[in-house]
Amino acid sequence: SVLLGAEPVLLLGPAGSGRSSLLFRAAFVVAASPARVLFLAPQPLQRLPGGIVARAGAFQRIHFLYPASFQELLQLVASLHHTWSRSLSLIVLDGLEEFLATCSGPGVAAQLVALLLDTANHFSQKLTQDSTRCQLIVSMRFPGETGEQAEHLSVIERYFPARLQLYLDSGKSASSDSGVVAKLIRVSLSQLGTEGQEWQVRFDSKGDMRISPLPLMGENDSSPTSGNGDGDVHSTVPDS
Repeated sequence: SVLLGAEPVLLLGPAGSGRSSLLFRAAFVVAASPARVLFLAPQPLQRLPGGIVARAGAFQRIHFLYPASFQELLQLVASLHHTWSRSLSLIVLDGLEEFLATCSGPGVAAQLVALLLDTANHFSQKLTQDSTRCQLIVSMRFPGETGEQAEHLSVIERYFPARLQLYLDSGKSASSDSGVVAKLIRVSLSQLGTEGQEWQVRFDSKGDMRISPLPLMGENDSSPTSGNGDGDVHSTVPDS
């Protein structure tokens, strides 16, 4: 998954860009490794992934929790050190913007992110392999340039050395082995100290997802939407 293997990641994208789909795929990859995942969200996923043949117990290793408000989320994260006795290899927070709707200000939002990072570090220390860390991925709808959500983002993004941004490639069409592509998304990863990376994510009408690496700007003049790269990775996930 393009989300794994990096430092704490802030995933940004507009509505309908497949943020939840990418997050669930990352959670499933980790749970199938096998390892435990904590998936926090404002409400349950609308659809579970279809077409994935789960390894034994993979879905059972993804633990879903749905805090009802920002304050409940804050209290839950603050108490995980004491209430969660099992190991964790990935913490996912989906739909942060919905929790921020009941947040009192950017300072409290920063407190939540600091607690999430501290919690991920706590569970990293509990993992037995020295090279393994508990990763943190937080997703948020990309806000406008002004307003309270933009103020929240300007504070939150300072805590994340890696930022993954999704762009809807509207108006473009392509084809894949499974038929006409229903949605094209460009994924851009920027990370401190490393060169940026980009991928194209293609969803078809059945929910199948194919990820293709894109050349960096200036590497060549090939079209990034040709969809026939040898590096394609195929999976089936729910589109959300």
